[in-house]
Amino acid sequence: MKSTKRKVLIIIWKLLFQVPKSIWFLISIGVLVSFALIWYSIYLAINIFFEKTPAYGGTLREGFYQPIDTLNPFLAEKSSEKTLINLIFDSLIRPDGKGGYEYELAKSITKINQGLAYEIELKDAYWSNGNKINADDVIATFNYIKKYSNGDLYEMFKEINFEKIDNYRIKVSLPIKDNYFIQKLSFVKIIPYKIWSRYEPAEWKSKEADLISVSSGPFIFNRKYTKGDIEIYEFIRNPFYQPQPYLDKVLIYVYSDINKAYEALKSKEIDALGGIKPTYFLSISPRSFKVYKIIIPRVIGIFFNSGKVKSIEKINQLKKYLNRDEIIKETFEEFAEPSFGILSPSIAKIYKLGYEKPKNEIINANLDFSDTNLIVPDNFYFQKIGIYLSKVYKFKIKLESLENIINSIIPEKNYEALLMGISYNLPPDLSFLFNKNSNLNLTNVEDIEISKIIQEMKTGDENKFYENLENLNKKIQERLPVVFIGNNYYPYILPQKLKGFDIQYLNSPEEKFVKIEKWYINERIKW
Repeated sequence: MKSTKRKVLIIIWKLLFQVPKSIWFLISIGVLVSFALIWYSIYLAINIFFEKTPAYGGTLREGFYQPIDTLNPFLAEKSSEKTLINLIFDSLIRPDGKGGYEYELAKSITKINQGLAYEIELKDAYWSNGNKINADDVIATFNYIKKYSNGDLYEMFKEINFEKIDNYRIKVSLPIKDNYFIQKLSFVKIIPYKIWSRYEPAEWKSKEADLISVSSGPFIFNRKYTKGDIEIYEFIRNPFYQPQPYLDKVLIYVYSDINKAYEALKSKEIDALGGIKPTYFLSISPRSFKVYKIIIPRVIGIFFNSGKVKSIEKINQLKKYLNRDEIIKETFEEFAEPSFGILSPSIAKIYKLGYEKPKNEIINANLDFSDTNLIVPDNFYFQKIGIYLSKVYKFKIKLESLENIINSIIPEKNYEALLMGISYNLPPDLSFLFNKNSNLNLTNVEDIEISKIIQEMKTGDENKFYENLENLNKKIQERLPVVFIGNNYYPYILPQKLKGFDIQYLNSPEEKFVKIEKWYINERIKW
């Protein structure tokens, strides 16, 4: 038996030596490739495991290109300031990043008395000094708004009463039913009453360091320092925030303009930046950075002043034949979508609304608007759209500053046509566009049928809200002298190693730090 086995081995050995060298070469290559694939599979498996396993630690460095003068939630006006306030102060409700809302400081919100009142119960949440957030803090916050604010928040809450039930429950009474009430709560940052009650509003600027020393958000303001001509704001993890944020720090580098912020991103002085032009993305390494497209509820359109319209028929033709795809491609590349109504396809998708793209029989249709003056904001994107409209449709373009357009041209209705972008919130509240006294009634029309639908959406049956919204979208397109063009996305660049970012929709870029407590750094394994 042993002899037989030996003979077999000898035969096999002799056969191996008879194999041509070319075959041996192929076998060797196959073995090496097999081992390489095995090791690469192990590498991928380990990285996938670690990528899905959040770890504590790390710093996010983001560039801003707008000055920051205050972190007081009642004084902030700039987008940069409001963004950072969202980082350090919480609301009762916050956007969920999917087009809806979720609880933040609230544990529950119960509608009572057929929507004329709500009962709010607070969760177990704490200020950064360890004190528990209570009903007094909430009531004081809204009292401050009603007493000292004169902006949009004042208009939202001036007639709403907040009453303490106990330390962690509040009753809210509304003068009329408001289907947007939950949404409105997300715009208010709750402040610590015991700290703020020490000072009068006249002292807020001089005592800001004390006022913002205690906050409720996932991060707290630690210090401001300079690096050359760059201001750096340092935010550290709030030890009393639950669940604990994974990141240790967030550093905000404030540059004098967007170009310097972009150069800092390329040199990796910072690793996050938002709102830059699509052309900048060409030189950004996809190995180091990932670009997210956040959908914001807004739309760009040509708004014709109804008091100066020369031809409704020609406007209706432009609605049908305007080559929106071409405008989007030339202006925003892939960072926008065409829109034929006030709701873009992505916004309509949130509410499962039908969205049928009109069939263009004749692109551009040789329409001539050389008898129409079009006011265009002196912004990069609007200028590009204006150039296109001038070239293809012969509009007479006049560039104006956005400040002059908002403060003078629109209120005085001193325009024939206006290229403008408008923003609204989710779910859409469009009453500001059709209020006779609103500066943003850009078509200068008060349409009774449209106004009735908007009122139904606000105070009517909630079960018919989305049906009314779809009807409103159609009526605006049918009845008003406005040609919608598209919705541009908010581009947000984050490092590839940052995980946990899961935002698709926001009311505005200022909300981008929502859920930042879930972001974490994944240091991939390197062989």
